[in-house]
Amino acid sequence: MARKGQENHFGHLPPQYHFSLNPYPDMRFNKCPVCENKTGQRKLPLIIHVNPMTLITLNYTNRYCKVCDRLIGHKHEIEHYLTVMFLQQELDTIGNDYLIMGTLEKQKWRQTLEKPLPLNEMREFSHDFKSYEELRMTMGGWFREDQEPPVMEPLPSEEWVKQESPRAVSKKKTRIWNKGFG
Repeated sequence: MARKGQENHFGHLPPQYHFSLNPYPDMRFNKCPVCENKTGQRKLPLIIHVNPMTLITLNYTNRYCKVCDRLIGHKHEIEHYLTVMFLQQELDTIGNDYLIMGTLEKQKWRQTLEKPLPLNEMREFSHDFKSYEELRMTMGGWFREDQEPPVMEPLPSEEWVKQESPRAVSKKKTRIWNKGFG
């Protein structure tokens, strides 16, 4: 537990970047949502914790605002890469909650391609984010002066959805069959 005045950090290196997650698949950010300056791109290894106990790194191209020092990740793209990754390994993990925690130094990420790093060593070369937020957009159009524009709800994920295991499905079918005849 952290003492008063201290914060819990995963990474041992100083925090870098503000991170914004864009949950709208049809909206891109050519301009920063905070300062409205033009954004570029920055490819960095993101550290992602997927419940219950999976820690992965994903070399992902984010939108980047150099004025705000802000990375903007697109939720549907990240979830697509996570789905593809877990389809090959752990089907039960698809659809679990996840948290994008920070970034890993590029040189260490390259080493993990050949040999995975132990958790303590990964922490030594990790940066937490300075801040983390999920973006929300308001609807456009004409509104009265005293009326706030409504917030647009993001579409639910189509890929990163909890799938029932084949055993659970067969048990359900068995239960339905038993209920139908008994």
